[in-house]
Amino acid sequence: MTRDLLGNNTRWAAASEILQLISSTLVVLMVARLLDETSYGILGGVAALAAIALNLSNLGSHILLLRRGAQGEDLREAWSRAITVGVGLPGLLAVLLLVSKPFFQPDVDFEVYALFIVAGMPLFWLSELAVYLPVGLGHMKQATIGRFIVTVCRLGAIAWFALAGTQDLTTWAWANMVSFVLSAVLGIGYIWFTYGISPRFNRRAHEDLRPGLPFSVNGVTENINDQADRTLLLRFGHVDDNGFYSFGGRAIQFAYMPLRMLLRAHDSELFAAGKTGVTKAFGVAARLAPTAILLGFGSGAIFWVLAPLVPAVLGSNWSDEVVAVIRWLAFLPGVRAIQYVAGNTLSAADKQWWRFGATGAAAALNLGLNLWLLPDGSWRTAAMTTYVSEMVLMASLVALVFYWIRREANKPPVGADA
Repeated sequence: MTRDLLGNNTRWAAASEILQLISSTLVVLMVARLLDETSYGILGGVAALAAIALNLSNLGSHILLLRRGAQGEDLREAWSRAITVGVGLPGLLAVLLLVSKPFFQPDVDFEVYALFIVAGMPLFWLSELAVYLPVGLGHMKQATIGRFIVTVCRLGAIAWFALAGTQDLTTWAWANMVSFVLSAVLGIGYIWFTYGISPRFNRRAHEDLRPGLPFSVNGVTENINDQADRTLLLRFGHVDDNGFYSFGGRAIQFAYMPLRMLLRAHDSELFAAGKTGVTKAFGVAARLAPTAILLGFGSGAIFWVLAPLVPAVLGSNWSDEVVAVIRWLAFLPGVRAIQYVAGNTLSAADKQWWRFGATGAAAALNLGLNLWLLPDGSWRTAAMTTYVSEMVLMASLVALVFYWIRREANKPPVGADA
């Protein structure tokens, strides 16, 4: 029965990721084709800033929601806390980013900046929480329906942009904003209809600040590793280089889809096992690791081979430089497959601060190298600093998992004589 359930969940997880793949592919390709390298460079820099700020402010509300669902805690309490934290804090930080725009991105049009910041933080996060609640419960069919809602809204945004009289960055910013307003409202409504849980403010949500902080800061450090170079390329005036690099980074994200299908289908099982420690969680993760690594490197190899086809898809607005970007980044999914398996093992066993220690050190290394080298560098500089920090992070996470396994093995059993 359990095997049948896992197989069914895997199929629904695959369907969910395929939906996300379809919408993401169309969004990335259509927006890149209708914009030029310079406009895409601006979009990539602002979107990267929003992603980093979102991870700073959401306080791991999605992971706490997933864990509470997997461990059988009260759903109304879990949902209301996630909504309160996941909307309130990203909304507050979005306001602070708007006020401090002259420092972060002084040359970007304020309307474009504001629309992408607001859409990419509280609105996007609401629609994601509506998917994470069913995942935590192991209800992958319901999670797939939630993903379908988001997909329809994103496809509507693309249709609006493609059919608009003017295809510029401002038009896309408005279409993107409206799509996330709709997906947030419909996602919340779907959870209400399916589980009978209405959105409401939770006065005890502040109690999530402490347990959620390590997930949040870990997400920030992961995003610094992944996206800070895009914001800095734009900030240092390498706008066209950031266009190539941002598109390449977005394209390689599709290589993670098979890996995410595998890991998301087993999130509930992994977090349930982690309740008793790293060793049990690693028992689940070890079964997933060979397949995860194969999917990561295999998907990257496919992108490396297919990269020369990209300029023909994007059209005359783009040069062949984008091929080199994709090929440089094609090995990242394999490296991160190892990271995710090890890191998720620590998170499931409530060792998130240890995971943060590793990601924080790697992020500091990445940021330091970029601040030092990017002012006179290029997208190749950003790619090299990314690989250096990612390899350091991979080795650190694997070492931490085996450290905790040895520590638990040497721990005397409860009730043993002193």
